Amino acid sequence: MPVPILCHVCRSGRYQPESLGTYRCRSCGSPATESTFPIQSDERLVVLAGVLQILTVPHGHQVITPDRRCYAPHLGASLSLALRVNRTHPVFRQAEDVSTAEDLLSVLDADERGPWVLSPAQLGVLTRAMDVRNALLPSASRQYPDFDAEIRAARTRSRHPRAT
Repeated sequence: MPVPILCHVCRSGRYQPESLGTYRCRSCGSPATESTFPIQSDERLVVLAGVLQILTVPHGHQVITPDRRCYAPHLGASLSLALRVNRTHPVFRQAEDVSTAEDLLSVLDADERGPWVLSPAQLGVLTRAMDVRNALLPSASRQYPDFDAEIRAARTRSRHPRAT
């Protein structure tokens, strides 16, 4: 769960983005940069609803921050298709994968803006769903190739986390 960052000067205002890497308190106008905020290796700075926040990312999980609202429905359509196909042809290897896909589908329906903190299991289910979509609907798979590549790269990173 993201936690808003309170202003270091007035202690009541919250920071909002001003420009890339710079922020300003909504209450007192005090400026700050990303280096102002000491974050741990398992944390990320994110902006949600215009407010700078700290997001904790568990080990092995990856943060996906969509820059377009259409990405959630795009991924949701892939998951829905894979779940439908799974009824007649095995797409998911385990029963847990089906429940993970259903849970992820509800997350994407509820939050189309992100950021999404996805577990390795969620990323695995999502890439399998993308593979089904690519095989059955090749034209749909070419809609957002950069975003699809970002999901696949996150999956690779989740499988091979850096040693800390």
